[in-house]
Amino acid sequence: MAIFQSAEEMYQVYEGFFNEVKDTEQAKAIMSSYQKSDQHNALVQYIYHNPEAKMAWVENDRGSIDVVFGDAEELNPELTFEMTSDVGHRFWLGEVDLTQALARQQMKATGPLSKSLKVVPQLKQWYPLYREYLKRIGREELVV
Repeated sequence: MAIFQSAEEMYQVYEGFFNEVKDTEQAKAIMSSYQKSDQHNALVQYIYHNPEAKMAWVENDRGSIDVVFGDAEELNPELTFEMTSDVGHRFWLGEVDLTQALARQQMKATGPLSKSLKVVPQLKQWYPLYREYLKRIGREELVV
C-alpha cells in the first residue's frame, strides 16, 4: 500500500513543508549554486507515480524557491526526476541516497545530473526538518 493515498494528500503534506523551507538559507544556497539556463524556466520537476503527482521548483524574485504543484505545462524544467511517491517520500526523509537510487533505477533522471549532485548537500539539511514537520502536523505514521 502506498504511503500517500492520493495526490491531494501528498500535495497537502509537501506544500506545507516546502512553504516552511522555501525561503531558508539552504533554499537560497541551492538557487545561488545553480547556474540558470536561459532555455529553462524551472530548476527541477519531480514526477511521482502511485499516486500520480508532479512538483516543480522555480526561482522566485527573492532568489529562493517557489514550488508549483500539479501539471504546469508552461514549465520547462532543466532536470526531471521520476520515481514512485514512496521513494520520493523516503528521499525527503533522508533514507534514499540519490546516486544509489539512480543506479538501482528507483529514480530516473533527465537533464544534467551534475547540477543536481551539487545541491544534495543543501538538501540533506532539510531531511530532519521534514521529519519534524510530519510529527508537528500529526502525521507521525509517515515517519517510517
